[in-house]
Amino acid sequence: MSEELSSDNRRQGLFDEIRRLRGDDTLLRDPSEPPIKTGDLKKTTKTRKKNVTLGPTRERCFQLTKVAIEYLERFSQVKVRRSFPLTSVECVEEDQDSPQVFRLVFPTTIMVLEASSPEDAIDWVQKIRDVWAQWHTTPTSTDSMLCTSTSTEAEHPEEHSLRTSADEVASDGAVAEEPADFSSYVPSDQDTLKYKYSWRRGLIKRKVQQHPPRLERLLSNKHIENKAYEKLHGEYAMIKYPHKKWLIPREKLLCIDKNNLHIMWRRSGLSNFHMSNTLPLHLVWEIREGQWTKWFHHFPYEEVEGQSFSLIFEEEKHGGRYVGLSSLDLICDRPTHYKEWIEGLVALISGPRQSMWNTLYPSTDPSILWLKRLWTTKHSDHHEIPERVTMALLFAIHPSYDVRLAKEHIRIAHHHQCSPTINYGHALLWDGFTLLFNLMCENGKLLQLFKSYTKAYSTLGLTKEEFGDFLIEECSWRRGDCTKATLQKIMRQHDHHHKSFKKYAAKNKPLEFNIAMTKPLLSYAGFLSFLRSSDNAAFEKEEQLEVMDQPLSHYFINSSHNTYLDGDQLKGTSSCEAYVRALLQGCRCIEIDCWDAARRDAIIVYHGLTLTTKLDFTAVIGTVRDYAFHTSLYPVIISIENHCSPDNQKVMAKLFIEIMGDVLCIENLVETEDRERLPSPIELQGKIILKGTFKKEVKAAMATVPSETSLTTYLVKSKSAFIPDEQLTPDENQNMVSIYGLDAPKMVAQDDQETTFVEDTVKDLENLIVYCRSITIKPWSWSKQKETSVSEMFSFGEPAAMKLCKHSSKEMLACTERQLVRTYPKGTRFDSSNYDPTLMWGCGMHMVALNFQTPDVWMHLNQGFFRQNGGCGYVLKPEVMRRSSQSSVEYSPFMTEPHPNIPTVDLEIKLISGQQLCPYKKKGVSLTVDIKTYGIPADIAAMPQASHNSAFWPQWEHGRFVYSRRKILMPELCLVYFRVEVQYKIGSPQLFGQNCIPLLNLKPGVKFIPLRTSGGELIEGSGLFVKISKETSMSAASISASAPAAKLHSRPRLMHQANVEESLNLN
Repeated sequence: MSEELSSDNRRQGLFDEIRRLRGDDTLLRDPSEPPIKTGDLKKTTKTRKKNVTLGPTRERCFQLTKVAIEYLERFSQVKVRRSFPLTSVECVEEDQDSPQVFRLVFPTTIMVLEASSPEDAIDWVQKIRDVWAQWHTTPTSTDSMLCTSTSTEAEHPEEHSLRTSADEVASDGAVAEEPADFSSYVPSDQDTLKYKYSWRRGLIKRKVQQHPPRLERLLSNKHIENKAYEKLHGEYAMIKYPHKKWLIPREKLLCIDKNNLHIMWRRSGLSNFHMSNTLPLHLVWEIREGQWTKWFHHFPYEEVEGQSFSLIFEEEKHGGRYVGLSSLDLICDRPTHYKEWIEGLVALISGPRQSMWNTLYPSTDPSILWLKRLWTTKHSDHHEIPERVTMALLFAIHPSYDVRLAKEHIRIAHHHQCSPTINYGHALLWDGFTLLFNLMCENGKLLQLFKSYTKAYSTLGLTKEEFGDFLIEECSWRRGDCTKATLQKIMRQHDHHHKSFKKYAAKNKPLEFNIAMTKPLLSYAGFLSFLRSSDNAAFEKEEQLEVMDQPLSHYFINSSHNTYLDGDQLKGTSSCEAYVRALLQGCRCIEIDCWDAARRDAIIVYHGLTLTTKLDFTAVIGTVRDYAFHTSLYPVIISIENHCSPDNQKVMAKLFIEIMGDVLCIENLVETEDRERLPSPIELQGKIILKGTFKKEVKAAMATVPSETSLTTYLVKSKSAFIPDEQLTPDENQNMVSIYGLDAPKMVAQDDQETTFVEDTVKDLENLIVYCRSITIKPWSWSKQKETSVSEMFSFGEPAAMKLCKHSSKEMLACTERQLVRTYPKGTRFDSSNYDPTLMWGCGMHMVALNFQTPDVWMHLNQGFFRQNGGCGYVLKPEVMRRSSQSSVEYSPFMTEPHPNIPTVDLEIKLISGQQLCPYKKKGVSLTVDIKTYGIPADIAAMPQASHNSAFWPQWEHGRFVYSRRKILMPELCLVYFRVEVQYKIGSPQLFGQNCIPLLNLKPGVKFIPLRTSGGELIEGSGLFVKISKETSMSAASISASAPAAKLHSRPRLMHQANVEESLNLN
C-alpha cells in the first residue's frame, strides 16, 4: 500500500515543519526581536600568529545579537553580510593605547574594531562581554538544571581540546570517570594550516584558516607507521586511460583527499572535483604495477611501462546483469612520482580487501565518511561550501526535497555553526554541513525512541546512565559491558562531529548549550551515528571463529562454475580477471575447461563449442597461482574439465608441475598414512588441489555435429550439451547429447540407439589428482558408493542433485560425511543464471558451484553464507551433518518438527525506517523493501512487502511491517535476506541494495543494516533501521537427552549466542 500523502496534506505538512522551525522555540533569532546593539564600526582583520593585516580598513554597520555579532550589507540595513558566532570568539580585549579601539580574538585571526568614541567602545565591549559570558561560562551546581559541578577552563585548561583518538584512552579501556570539558576548542599550532594571502585587482583573496575536524583524530589505535601517503595529498599530473575504445588517454590531475578516503581527478582547467571522478579507496581490490589490463593492452605505451599502474575495483556490466573487475589505469609523468604513488598506496591499502576504513576508522559512522567524501569534492579553499553549491549537493542527495524546506534547513545550519565563515550568504562549514544532514533525518520513529530515554535533559541528549539503559534494553548489551569508561568512549567518539547540532538542540540558549558541551551527553545526531557504526553492528565481526582441523568433508566450500566467463554461456567473454575476482572474493573451488587449440601442443580455456572467447591455459594457471592465497591460506581446488588429447594432457600435467611448483598438492595422505578420512584445511594450507575424472563413460544418442550457423539452436535443444564430462544419473543420461570435435574419442557401437564414448585420462595427469578423483557409478548405487575411497568424489548436475536431495537425502548425508560432492548449474542456463543453493547445503553437499559473474538472489545468499568465518571460503557444517551416523535421531532437510539436538530460534524483525535508499541524482523514485529467510524448506518465510514514495528517509508505521517466525528449525543454515528495489517513473523495478546475514551471526536489538551493491560492495550511507528480537530454545527431548547428545554444539559461535541469551535474561 502506498505511503504517499495527497498534495494538500504534503503542502500542509511542509508549512507545519517550517512553522515548527520558526515557532516560539525557534532555533533562529526572531526577526521582530531588536538586536542588543547596533552601530557603525571600522573593521580591520589581522592574523593572530604573525599580526599581518588582511586587507584595508572598512567601515561597516555592526549589530550584536544574543547569538552572534554581525555586519550588514552596505546598501541594506536588513540583510546580514557576515556573521561571527559568539561561540567562536575566544575573548574581547581593549586597546590601552587607543581607548576607542577593541579587539575580538578568534582562533586564527583578530578583528580590530574602532568605535566613534571611547564611550561607545566601552559600551560595545561591555555588552559583547555580557552576551559572550553566557556562552562560555561553565554551569555550576547552583544552576537548576545541573546535578553536579564541573571544573572550569581556567582550572583545567589542558582538558579543553577535542581529542578523541585512542591515544587518550588506556589500552585496557580505563579512562577518567568524568569526561574532559571541551566547551571551547582552541586548536594547537600543529593543527593550524598555513595559508598565504594574495591580492588580485584590489580585492583580497582571503584564505583564512578554518578547522574542520580531521577524521584522523578519530579513535583508532592502529596508527600507520608508514606515512608515505601524505605526499599524495598534493596534485600530480598523470595520463589516465579512458574506458572507451574510441577515446585516447589524456592528462589529468590526481590526488588523494587529506582524509585518505578516495582518489579524485580533474582536468587542469577545472577548479573543483566531482563525485563521478572519484574512486573510494575501500573499493580498491588490488594495486597492479605495470601495464596488465585490457585497456593498456588496447593502447600500449611500452616506453613508460615502468611508470604505469592500475587500481582494480568491481563494477556492474551489461546494464547490471553481470559484475566483473574494472581498473583505473594511470601513467606517472616521472619515475620518482611513480615510486611515491606506489609506496603511498601500499601504505594505505594493506591487503586486497583491506583499506584505511578498517585501520584508521574502525568504529566511525559510515555516513560521516560518506559526507566527508562529498565535502572534499565541493568545499572551497576556505574549507566551506557556498550556499548555491550546498543546494545543488542537497538535491543530488535528495532529488525530491522541497525547495523551501531545503532553504530553511540551510539557513538553520548556517546560523548554528560555531565558527565564522568567509563566503557571503549561508555558507556552511563542516560542522554545519553535518548539521544540515541531521536536520534532514530529524523526524521519525528513531527520534521518538531517543526521546523515550532522555529524562534528565529532554532536548539535549542522553546521560551515561540513560545511554546504558538504552543499550541494555534495546540493544541486548550485557550490564557488565556497559561500564562508565566504555560508555564515555562511545559517547565522545560519536558526538565528535556534532558540535553545531548540540547548539541546535540547545535552541540557542547559552545555559543549555554550555550544559550540552560540558556534560557527558549523547546528542540525537551522535545517537544516530552510534546506531550506524560498527559499535552497533548487526553482524558479528567477520573474523575466523571456527576450528579448521576437521576433514575437508566436514566443510561447505565456496565454489564457482565456469569461472573464466564474464557474461553468458554462449557469447560471453572469457577473462583471467574473472579468476582474480573469484579468488579475491574467497572462492576456494574454481573451474577450468581445457580444450585442444588449433596449434599443436597448445591448450586453450573456453566454453567448448560456443562463441565465447578463448584464454591461454598457461596464463590461467599462472593467474590462479598468483592470486590463490591473497584472501585465504586454505586450499584451492581446481576442477578440470578435460577435453584434451592424450598428448596435450601430458603437456597439461607438465605445466601444472612447472608453474604451480611446491603449492601443487601431489601427496595423498589418505593412502600413505592409511587414513579413513580426508585431511583438514589446516593440513592443506597453501596447497592447490586438482580435481579431475579418472575414467569417463557417457551414454548419448547418435547425433551429427551442427554447423556454426545452427550452433545456438542446436545447443538450446540439447539440455546437457554444456556438461558432457560431468556425471549425471541414468534418468538424465537418456536425453543427453554429446558434441565432440576432431579429436573426439573412439565410438563403440552398442546398438542402434546408443553409443558409448570412452575416454581415459593419461597417467601423468592422474598422478596429480590425489584427493578429488571424480568417478562415475553406472547405474547409480548407494551400496557401491559406500565401497569407494574417501579420495574419490562425485559431481551432479542441478536436476540430478535436486532429485537426490528430494528422494535420497538420508543416503546423501551419509555420503557427504566422508566424501566430497559437487553440484553445478544445468546446461540450459545460457544466461549464466544461478539456482537455489540452500537445499543442497541442507543435504550436506560441499561444493555448490554458482556463476560468480551473475549477481542474482542466489549469488547474494552464497556471498552472505561464506562471509562468515572470516570469509576464508570454508564454513563448518552443523554437527548433525558431520556425525549423522552417530545421532540417535535422524536429521532430514525436509523435517517439519524440531530436531532434539538442534536448538530452534524464534526471530522477529520490525522495520523502522530507512536512510538514503535513492540513487545519487535520481529523481522520482519509489521503493519496496523485502525481508526474507532462506534455508531448509520449513524455514523459508517472508515479511509483507513494504513500500514508500520517499526514498531518502522513509518511515513506516510501528508494527505494520514485521517479519515474525517461530521455531526456525535449522538456524545454522538459515540466512536473513534484506532487499531494496527502486521503481522509476519509467521501466521495471531495479535492485538498489541488498544484504544477506546468517541467522546465527545476526545480533538482536535496534540495528542498522547496511546495504550492498549487487556485487557485494557496501553502499556508502545507505541502509535500514530495524529492531531484531531473537531467542534460542531447546526442545524438551534435547533437555532430557543423554550426556553425549548434550555435548552436540554446532559451531563455536553458538557459545557467543549463549552469552547473548544470558544478557537477555539479565534484562
